[in-house]
Formats: sequence, structure tokens, C-alpha cells
Amino acid sequence: MSYNSSEAKREMLAECRKCYYNDQYTLAKIDEFEHTYRSADAILWYTKSCFLHRLINRVLRTEDNLVVYKFRYFIIDLCIRLEETTLTSVNYAKTFRVYRGSKISRVEVEKLQVDSLVATNGFFSSSRHLDVAQRFIGIDPDTGISPSHDREDQYQYVLFEVHVDLMNSPDVIVSDVSDQSIVPDEKEVLFNLGTTFIVTDINYDDKHRVWYIQMIASSEVALLSKEYNRYTLERTIETTPAISFGYLTCEILSNYSEALHYLHGLLRSKTFNDDNRAGMYYYLAYVYHSMGKYEEAIAYCQSARLLERHRLPQSNMTYARTLDCLGAIYLEFGHLARAIYFLRRASTIYHRTLPKNHYIFGFHYNHLAELYRRNGQYESALELLKNTLTLVKKTLPPNYTCEAQTLHIIGLVQRSLNNREQAIDYFKQSLQMRVSFHGNDNPYVARTCYELSELYAEQDDYSTALDYAQRSLCIRKTKLPRKHKELKQSLELVQRLSQLDNAVSSSQ
Repeated sequence: MSYNSSEAKREMLAECRKCYYNDQYTLAKIDEFEHTYRSADAILWYTKSCFLHRLINRVLRTEDNLVVYKFRYFIIDLCIRLEETTLTSVNYAKTFRVYRGSKISRVEVEKLQVDSLVATNGFFSSSRHLDVAQRFIGIDPDTGISPSHDREDQYQYVLFEVHVDLMNSPDVIVSDVSDQSIVPDEKEVLFNLGTTFIVTDINYDDKHRVWYIQMIASSEVALLSKEYNRYTLERTIETTPAISFGYLTCEILSNYSEALHYLHGLLRSKTFNDDNRAGMYYYLAYVYHSMGKYEEAIAYCQSARLLERHRLPQSNMTYARTLDCLGAIYLEFGHLARAIYFLRRASTIYHRTLPKNHYIFGFHYNHLAELYRRNGQYESALELLKNTLTLVKKTLPPNYTCEAQTLHIIGLVQRSLNNREQAIDYFKQSLQMRVSFHGNDNPYVARTCYELSELYAEQDDYSTALDYAQRSLCIRKTKLPRKHKELKQSLELVQRLSQLDNAVSSSQ
């Protein structure tokens, strides 16, 4: 299902009408959009004071991916138009400044620190004129004083000054939209979705009761994003964007219930033929596997395999990927003989049909290395993992989950060999990568914290062990199903370490 299909448009407008069902004026505007909108007009419609601007920003702030997906029709159009009209160093060889006025909570202001990274969850609107930013938040144009009482108010008035240097940060997507705006005098400059900024200075003006925060637009994260987008496209090229969205909800956000709800909803629809249905079964298996529901995962993966076997050549990479997935599920389920059978079949097809540096080998080699480890073949596992690290550094974006998983498995092998210090080092490298990509509340992060906890406990450092164990438990309580085996393991580990830590403290 293309983002700009009639179905995507219908889905977005249905959501808009649901939000404004009792507002005849806005419903008329929605009708106008339906009949007159063209992709080239995305910026014009966004800068209007109408339903689109309000809804798009509200939806993006919620970070509810199912709702965001319903608005893909317009969001992607706007992103494309901003890229097409972005300012470049050809036009602006020197640094220029833009301003934004915001009213934000005191808690959020106090979180900001110099050198910290600010990632927007929407389109970042600004103006070339400071007075426009001041007027936007109600600062008195004559005195420059905000409506705030003092810096202890629940909500604070903030003026952001953003420095843009397109020579040093050419990947920043920022567009002067004043000539396409409904209010050209505001000299609006719009940053694309997901732009990042680095805070360079923070000051509070007691006299005017305003925070002044200086930032620079950074392309550091944009470069990683570009690499990741290339990789994601390569990973999902064999399926539809709609199905891929379910995978990304699980893999990146670890929101399993949302991913299941979304994929089962697609499965019930009549939009998909049998080719797409096999892909949906595969991703449902992936989600159930992540949830620790191995029997359901195997059932869906077998369903995908049966459909693919009848419709695809058995030398097809998609078919091999399903075999690989089955092997990984059986491996974690503890059925090593079945794991060996499916992983070997997948390996044969991969090596016959794919170039040696294809991204999928990184994931496949991790499965094989874990199989070697569980069979006690530690040297074979380490040799394969060493080659995997070399491969993923060439074919995947930095800090991506495959490299983190490779380091995690090396840590497991080193622990099995009683090389505790080396194991801790590899686990910490893995943890740093996982946090940088997934954030602090992902089950992958919890898994590595759990291993670090056990290692520190083996070294009688119960305090550090307990910190990691509690961190792991906190994530698993939030992200995993109540009956997940890893949640049970974390509960037992925290209980055991708490007793040991208390015993040590009492004896001192």
C-alpha cells in the first residue's frame, strides 16, 4: 500500500472527520482538502491555521505509531516538499539564525543542559525575525517581558535561537517556506521531521522572565538516519510498507501489543493477497518470538514457509529468511536438532544466491554462533563472531542492533570460558550500542543488563550486580508479557541479589 494511495488518503481523512465530527466549518475544510489538495501544496496547507497543522502536530507529539501511520499520506508529502525546497550552502554560505518561541514546562526546561542533544518529535517551525518568535508566546513588544511570574512557574517562556551552518551540516533539511506560507510576513523557516539540535548556551533573564536557549542544528544524527534509512529500505524491500511498519513497531520500539494489534488488523483486511499474507505471517512470528511465545511464533513461521514454498522458488531469499527465522526460534526454544536443520537449509540458500557482504549474513551468523555456543563449540563460535563483526561494520549503519547482538554473544561465549573481565567488556560495548539506538527501555538493553548483573554477582560485587538487575527488571516489567520467562528470571535475580547485598551490608 503506497503512502500516497487513495486508501492512505481515505484513511487519513476518516481520522480527521472523526476528530471534528461536530465542527461544520472544519468538516468543510476537510472536504476542500479532499477535492483540491495536490502534493505540491503540502507546505501551503501545513502553514494554514486549520485542521491539518493542529492534527499533524498533535499526532506526532503522541508518538503513537498506529495513529502516525494513518497520517502518512500528508506527513510524507510534507517531508518530500521540504527536501525539495531545502536551503543549501550554495544559497547560504554563512551561518544564519532563526528563532522560535515556546511555552514549555519547568521540568522540561530544567532537563536541558549545554552540549545535550535535542531531538524534535515534529516539524520544527521558526522565524528569521526575533519579534515574530516573541509575539508567538505573548511577550510584550514594548517591554520584552513575558507573562510569567518567575522561574518557579509550572510553565516557562523560552526563546530558542538556532544557528544553522549549512557548510558544516549540509544534511540538515531546513526550508524557507515564507513564499509558500499563508502568512509570508512571518518569514517562517521549517526544519524537517526528526531534526536534531545541540544546546550551546542556556540563560534565564530575571528582568524579562524569559529563558534564552541557543542551539545549533546538527547533521550528526541525520547522517546516522540516512544510513539507517538505506538499511531499512534494503531489509523491507521484499514486503509492503504497511507490513514493514508492524515490524518496525516491534523491532525499534519494542511495542509488542501494538505490533500484534496492527498486524492482526491487516491480516483480517481484504487488502492483501497470498504473497503479502506470507510476509504478514513471517512478521507475526517475529513479534511472537520477541514476546517469548515460541509455539505461536513457530506456528506462524510454518504458515509463512508453507505459503512461500508453494509460490516461490526454494532458492528465494525470502524463503531462506523464513527458514532462518524458524531456526532461531527453535534455538531459543531449546530444540537444537530442529534449529540445526533449518539454519543449515537457510545457510545453503543464502550462500548460493546472495553476495558475501549481504546484510542478512550478519543476522544469520549470529544465529549460527549462538548454536555453536549452546553446543559448547566456543572456538568455532568466536571465529564466526569475529568474521561477523567485520561484516556488519561494512554493511550496516554504526551502532545497529546486529553488531550489538554480535558483541552480546561474544560476551556469552567469554563468560562460558570463565573470561569474566572480557565478558564484561563485550557486554558493556553491546549495552552502549543498544542504548544509543533503542533507548533505555528496550528488552535488548534489559537482556544485556541481566548478563552484566550475573557477572558482577559472580565477582561478589553485589551492589553493582543489583543495580544492573533492577535496571533489567524495570524494563522487562514494562515491555514483556507477564508470563515471559525473562521477566521471571529478573524477578528471581533481584530477590536473590537483594538478600546477598543486605547480608554483606549487615556484616560490615
